[in-house]
Amino acid sequence: MIQLLGTKLQVQIEQNGEDKQKKVNFSNIVNNPAEADIVALGEIMADLAPDGSSLDSVIVTNQTRVTK
Repeated sequence: MIQLLGTKLQVQIEQNGEDKQKKVNFSNIVNNPAEADIVALGEIMADLAPDGSSLDSVIVTNQTRVTK
């Protein structure tokens, strides 16, 4: 039996003048979010970051449990 446990997103933002990326995590996201919605969320988060920041990527993690 396959049981969906949840979906998580990690927005990775490049910060101007910084070596490390800013990572913002979201848990309990709706199942199978649309690609356009994922990118839109990432762009919003980059817009809220300090000047010179830009969206690098968004990582989507789907967790499932497989039982006998």
